[in-house]
Amino acid sequence: MSELSSPLGTAALPAAVLAAIGDCAAACRDTLRNLDNERERLRAVLDKRIRKAPDGVARRLCAVDGSHATVPAAGATFAAIAAAAVEDATLTDQEVLVQLLPPVEELEGILGGLRSVLELRLLARRIRATTSGLFVLDGSFYSMLLEVNRLLVRYAQDHRSERPPTWWKPFRSLIEDFFRDDDWNLVLTCRRVVAHPKSATAADDVLALTPELSGTVTDRTLWTSVLLPGEYALPTPLIRQDRPHLLTGYRSPVLDDFRLLRTAIEHGYGQLYVLYYRPDPTGPAYRLELPAALIAREPLGAVLATFRSALQSGSVQEPLPQFLADAVCRQLRHALAATAEGARTMLQQEFDLPVVQRYLGPYRTPR
Repeated sequence: MSELSSPLGTAALPAAVLAAIGDCAAACRDTLRNLDNERERLRAVLDKRIRKAPDGVARRLCAVDGSHATVPAAGATFAAIAAAAVEDATLTDQEVLVQLLPPVEELEGILGGLRSVLELRLLARRIRATTSGLFVLDGSFYSMLLEVNRLLVRYAQDHRSERPPTWWKPFRSLIEDFFRDDDWNLVLTCRRVVAHPKSATAADDVLALTPELSGTVTDRTLWTSVLLPGEYALPTPLIRQDRPHLLTGYRSPVLDDFRLLRTAIEHGYGQLYVLYYRPDPTGPAYRLELPAALIAREPLGAVLATFRSALQSGSVQEPLPQFLADAVCRQLRHALAATAEGARTMLQQEFDLPVVQRYLGPYRTPR
């Protein structure tokens, strides 16, 4: 009798899952105890960086978010990228790109970079269309930099030959117009833009103060434990000296002044700061990234008041416009699946069903 058919073998997977649950709970228990035991010491160490949040007037809040999705087919991939802007509770702007692509290596990374470009371009459009209010970009300025840089490196590699891959053609104008219109630099220098990464992974303070917890908690968790309601941590630079952040590997064949644009973008990143803010007793500390123009007491008071006023539900741990923009973008996968199914249905009227299934059928059995 094989091991898989024995009682021990058939029970191996459930037993491993149950054991992992216990191990994970034990690790979380140790982390929570350490945070609780270390709280007063850490607060004393960080005391010089802790301040009471200044008062300010809440403004209208617009959030911009994006998403990408793929639906595989045998020999091709349906790909979609979307960005949406929600002001208060109103969808004010949106952009969607849908393409059928051949097999492409590192497609997820390419689509992630294109999504970041589309988000920044949509945000720049909203900035130009309004003269007041506060904008929240979903995600970190730094992670967006990495996404766009990864895209540009791949774009440059594929365009070294005289005949670059034709599948780049639908995206070429998006990339070139993004730099030609100076969208990125506008976002980085605008006094009305902050970034709020919901999944903040930075652990610089943890590594410096409690290295034994560096593998289990982030700076956001640390500041959630240390800050009292209504307090924030003084801003620190977003870009550390030991982090490479150049837009490497890309030379625009269209824009003669791309070097100047790149210098301006890198300068803009040098003017960005990070703070952690805990608005109320029941919620966590939030990581906010903002330009130098907003870290003075008066504009910072307005930013924090606007952010706090948009936290309208205890079950939604982000500003309402950001939650709604995210909810809109999450529908992209369903819309793309309908697009792929519609294309297959339409082609079945012209070609035999087996032919359509061979080319556009899924790689694996649908769930």
